[in-house]
Amino acid sequence: MELHKSVAHTRKEMTIKESEGFRVRLVKHEVLSPKGLFSIDLINESLKTDGTVSDVSTYNYFMTEEELATLATALTA
Repeated sequence: MELHKSVAHTRKEMTIKESEGFRVRLVKHEVLSPKGLFSIDLINESLKTDGTVSDVSTYNYFMTEEELATLATALTA
């Protein structure tokens, strides 16, 4: 999915956890409206032994910057 040019620079992606057979990724970007709201995708991937993805579940949330800070603190604690 291509983001609108006004918010494309806000897209960030990271791997939260990866182990044999399992990976959790987070993708975040600001939405167009209302200003200051972010779309958060938590992506759970099941991996085959060769490292390819066999199953994906995506959970989407909308959070403010304050809620994102709380989430980041919880993930790094």
